[in-house]
Amino acid sequence: MTRRRALAAFAAAVVLVAALNALVYSLYRRDQETVARSLDDRLTALGATTARWLAASPTARARDVLAALVAENRLEDAYVIDEALRVVAGARTAAGPLNLLRADEERLAAALAGTASVGFGYSIENARVTAAYFPFPADGGHRVLALEAGAEYHAPETRLFTTYLIAVGLTILIAATFGVGLGFALRALERARVEHGRAERLAAVGQMAAMVAHEVRNPLGILRGQVELARERLGDAVPSREKERFAEMLAEIDRLNRLTSEFLSLARDTPIDRDAVDLRGLAVDTVEAARLATGAGERIAAGGDDGVVIDGDAARLRQALYNLILNAVQVGGDTVTVKVAVARRAGRARITVTDDGPGIAPAVAARLFEPFASARPGGSGLGLAVARRVAEAHGGTLSLEAPVGGRGACFAIDLPVRGA
Repeated sequence: MTRRRALAAFAAAVVLVAALNALVYSLYRRDQETVARSLDDRLTALGATTARWLAASPTARARDVLAALVAENRLEDAYVIDEALRVVAGARTAAGPLNLLRADEERLAAALAGTASVGFGYSIENARVTAAYFPFPADGGHRVLALEAGAEYHAPETRLFTTYLIAVGLTILIAATFGVGLGFALRALERARVEHGRAERLAAVGQMAAMVAHEVRNPLGILRGQVELARERLGDAVPSREKERFAEMLAEIDRLNRLTSEFLSLARDTPIDRDAVDLRGLAVDTVEAARLATGAGERIAAGGDDGVVIDGDAARLRQALYNLILNAVQVGGDTVTVKVAVARRAGRARITVTDDGPGIAPAVAARLFEPFASARPGGSGLGLAVARRVAEAHGGTLSLEAPVGGRGACFAIDLPVRGA
């Protein structure tokens, strides 16, 4: 997935979060105002009704009425104040001078003048307490019924706020899920685009392979036959330099034949011929063939675990492994050492081909397994593509890994173990 698409996915997730949170906040504010207004209306009705009853009833019974009012409506307190700002009766507040720290003096004065009100009173440990004042006539003057509503009374608002927080969390979760899903979708699209491009390139290679097979292989066979016939006719009379030239011509013809075979292997989707394959034995045989072909001798070595057996096509696996070894020798030069190791890891078989050569540049590594992408000048770029095709045909993978020590290159073929 490209950086631009990743940023687009992130921006889409942010926009979704903002839109959902704006909608949720709008609904919350509307419901919060409705609940707050409903609680204030209820408190106003309680206060007005109780004030009328107090105006018509003896003061001696006021404390019992106020206590019942507090208990049944989950209020903080309810008490009666006279014009001298003394508490005459209270549910939880004792009779005596009023504590002015818990009173809104301006609204209390307005209540003594005959104006009822409901509003913010004070806070206790960040808990808001609403204070309501209701005047009523008594003993030829005015008294005020004070109601205090705290956290228990405002519990519906608290529950609504909790619901809002949960909704915000859910919108963030939904947006995160959307962003992750969109990211996966973009990655899948990117993989599909890469695979589509790869299929198109392979189709082009297939057309080219058909042409090569028709136009090149037959002439190459004729050329090889003529060169061998000429060498036989000349016999021992040929100077050593001419013998070397005959060998060079035959080697180049063989190289062209091998290149043609790689084209055909990459283009054809030939089913594999499965049988039990001992990977260590396969590695040893392939290393011996590579030593003879490259002249690298002991600089190419094989080792690893015994008894690692898979179901596979030994010939095609040998071809893939040979391509990896040959590529390492050709890129590394005359001093490179190549190690082939077989191991069993987590129920899988692994063959690694590690060299101490110059390594692979990041720009080349990004498209190393594509046809015609080569890490060495003059390379056809088909050997690794063929090797990967063989690994995938066996249900495995071929990958470029970081070499131990940071020098050279390491290719790993992972395959399913027989019976797994």
